[in-house]
Amino acid sequence: MNPGRYSRLVLLLILLLCLLPLLAAWFSYRYWPPAGGNSAGELLPTQPFAAASRADWPGKRWVLAGQFQGRCEQACQQRLFTMRQIHLAQGEAAGRLRRVLLYSAAAPAAAEGFVQLAVASDRLPARADGFYLIDPLGNQVLFYPDALRPDKIIKEVQQLMKVNNGLG
Repeated sequence: MNPGRYSRLVLLLILLLCLLPLLAAWFSYRYWPPAGGNSAGELLPTQPFAAASRADWPGKRWVLAGQFQGRCEQACQQRLFTMRQIHLAQGEAAGRLRRVLLYSAAAPAAAEGFVQLAVASDRLPARADGFYLIDPLGNQVLFYPDALRPDKIIKEVQQLMKVNNGLG
C-alpha cells in the first residue's frame, strides 16, 4: 500500500472517531428524545408572585404560599397539615423554607408557625385549590393542588432545595 494513501486513511479514521460521539449524541437525541420532567407539581411560568413584593414578605427564603378565604374547613385544615409536614420533612433545610398564609377576609385560626399576610383580593393568587412554591427571588415556581399526595411533594421539594443549595 502506498504510504501517502495509508496516512490519509489513518487521518480519516481519526477524524471519524472524533466525530462519532457527536453523531451518536445527535442520533440518540433525534430518534430517542429524552422523557420530559415528571414533576409532582404544575410548573408555572417564571414571573414574580404578586404578594412577594410586600415589605413583610419573608424574602431570601423558599416559601410555600397558600390562599385562604373565609372559615378554615376540612380542605383548609388538610392544606395546613400538608404544608406543615412538608416543612418538617426538610430536616436541616427547614430553616430555608417558610410557610405563608394569604387571606383577604379573616385569618384562619390554628396556624402556628405560618406567616399570615392580609392582602387585597386583587393581589391573591389565581388558584385557591392548593399552594404555591415561591423561590427566594419572589418568583412563582410550582403549584401543588390539594389532591396530590404529600410524600411526592416532600420528595420534590427536598430535591429542589438540595440542587439549589446556594439559593435561599
